[in-house]
Amino acid sequence: MEKEYDVIVVGSGPGGATVAREMSLKKRKVLLIERGGNWQFLGNTIGMAMILKNFGLTLSKEMNVVVIPKNFGGASVISCGAAVPPPQAVFDEVGIDLTKETKEAKVDMGVNVLPDDLIGKTNLRLLEAANDLGYHWIKTEKFVKPDRCVPECADCMLGCPRQAKWTAREFGEEALRNGADLVLHTNVTEIIRESGKAVGVKATSFGRKSQYFGKRIILSGGTGNVGILRRAGIDEAGRSFAVDFLQFVGGVIPGMNTTHEQPMAVGTLEHYESDGIILLPVFPNWAMQSVMALLKGPQYLPRMRDAFRFTGIMVKIKDELRGEIYPDNPIFPFSKTPTEQDKKRLDKGVDIIKMVLKKAGASKDSILAFKPSGAHPSASCRIGVVVDKNLETRIKNLYCCDASVLPSSLGLPLVWTAVALGKRLSKHLEGNLQKS
Repeated sequence: MEKEYDVIVVGSGPGGATVAREMSLKKRKVLLIERGGNWQFLGNTIGMAMILKNFGLTLSKEMNVVVIPKNFGGASVISCGAAVPPPQAVFDEVGIDLTKETKEAKVDMGVNVLPDDLIGKTNLRLLEAANDLGYHWIKTEKFVKPDRCVPECADCMLGCPRQAKWTAREFGEEALRNGADLVLHTNVTEIIRESGKAVGVKATSFGRKSQYFGKRIILSGGTGNVGILRRAGIDEAGRSFAVDFLQFVGGVIPGMNTTHEQPMAVGTLEHYESDGIILLPVFPNWAMQSVMALLKGPQYLPRMRDAFRFTGIMVKIKDELRGEIYPDNPIFPFSKTPTEQDKKRLDKGVDIIKMVLKKAGASKDSILAFKPSGAHPSASCRIGVVVDKNLETRIKNLYCCDASVLPSSLGLPLVWTAVALGKRLSKHLEGNLQKS
């Protein structure tokens, strides 16, 4: 390809799509490259599987499940729509202020608290039960459009068929309307360099090789960044990382369940600063429940008779930076297991959840806690290790912008943070391009 772009963005998740959108608004020539497709039939189990790498069955060497997206819009398409702003304390440690970009993202994503009829009676019962126990649960913010959302719907994690939930596809599609180019089913393999600077990428698509040239290259492919960077000589990428380990706990409450409830519409961050945990009502659908029950042990499969009766709550933690990503291993692409501290945090969250479920009406015998799984890989190309404060690697004009740059595990929903980082990087890129 002889066309030269101002910006090439590799990956169309929240970070990458934000950069593509912001730069297209500045009339820059933008190319957005996505290794997956653009699956449109959302709101069902098949759709969720098609959006994920290995149909959602990506396992670590230790047989822990970790969710890795592979589709236009990235993980935002199957996120719960939970809106938690970037924790400034984490970014203070690396000298980054996201205050302005966080406010901009809140407006663009339509962050709000949903009305009670969309939150649902089960969520409100859990909130009441938790507060009766002395905890401090609240109605949480979501990036969900109330006028498009419907009561008794829990399709967020299956991909919202009504487009009520904000996803990175909105920014990606806006970039296309502004003149950006998009190539799908294209896997970037290497960085093209001239005089030590990044000037383009090499890629393959169904066995066909191609090259694309650009003045600035932004890697926003999550774990996929690691292989590209190592092949470029940045060997420290992926030597440790976070996954924000989570654990689902479900119980049967007569007359209630979270099968048809807005996920993460209530919950608490009251334990976040002290213990690195958050608690939010959400539970996997019947298909993922079956996989998790099998991984816990075949003896738990009969419990799937309650798959549509469970009321579920999730504990998510700030996990320690451990493990390694193996970009050239297609079977087990990483090694990551909870540390002793991670286990203590998970156990504390599970104990609280069990108390809340019992208070809400679940019997002790009905409660089931699945094994820990990884929510979202992050911090594999960290600020201060792989990229600088401007998210640039030591290869000039080569940047990263997604959850991989986080300085540590957040233990929080990441979408709002990724969008804020994308906005901040876009401002830097525009100033940088104007000078060149």
